[in-house]
Amino acid sequence: MIRFGQTEDIPELKKLWKECFADEDAYIDAFFHAVYQGEHVLAVQENGALIGASFFLPGSIYIEESWQQIRYVYALAVYPQYRGRGIAGRLLQEASDIYKAPFIAQPAEESLVAGFYEPLGFSKTFYLSKKQTALPQYDIQAAQSRAFHIQPADAEAYGRIRDERFKKYGYVRWPKEHLAFALSEHRANGGDALLVTGEDREDILLYYTEGSKAFVTETTLTQEDAVSVLLQCLEQPCDTLILTGRVRDSRQCIGKDADGSMQEAQYQAENSERRLTGVMRGSTCAGGYLNLTLD
Repeated sequence: MIRFGQTEDIPELKKLWKECFADEDAYIDAFFHAVYQGEHVLAVQENGALIGASFFLPGSIYIEESWQQIRYVYALAVYPQYRGRGIAGRLLQEASDIYKAPFIAQPAEESLVAGFYEPLGFSKTFYLSKKQTALPQYDIQAAQSRAFHIQPADAEAYGRIRDERFKKYGYVRWPKEHLAFALSEHRANGGDALLVTGEDREDILLYYTEGSKAFVTETTLTQEDAVSVLLQCLEQPCDTLILTGRVRDSRQCIGKDADGSMQEAQYQAENSERRLTGVMRGSTCAGGYLNLTLD
């Protein structure tokens, strides 16, 4: 039997999540506290036991100059002893009938695309550039000389600027509570969500740290300005900067070829690599922007 999630399912859902993904308890607890709603969860029950489940979180994608509702497939899990019986496929089919919206997902690794997602009807859709560079350790006073006002960004301000600057064909937008959770997780991992004002414009920068590396998940700043802001905000020294996604004046652009079909022109920065970030099922999208997710 497949049914919607219930409040009393939460302990079992957490147990399933822990066994299948081995995430830390703090992350799992924070997710359920911030995001859990039973109508966004489908659970598989057999002989009274919960054996599998998946979240189908709401969002929207901008296609043909209008917003189309989507569902983000997250934490799709089946206990190992029940795998190989088509349960994941049944979950997706039931979800398709219930939510009547295209699905998007972010593979944990690219090998899962051919091994899991494509057989279930997903296709490669979303790509971004990923660039690694040395983070210069120049004088903080020099960084501070740039005319920026830097402050923490809340989900409302972050989402507003994100929508204004990234909205174009294939852009995926998230509800406020989804954004708020993503921002809080970056802060829990040594980073922050920043609102940067100056030069008659507002920008955003979202980052986290891991050892000596600073990861910029998303920003509307140029790389030079992002470095300047980071040098003022990092609480511990970092020597490597990894930029994932679009930066100002260096974005993917979508155009049409001679026969009028949509084609993706992928920006390739120096020393960058093209990285698959998402797959889609149930809609045609030649390319788009799927970056800020819960992964």
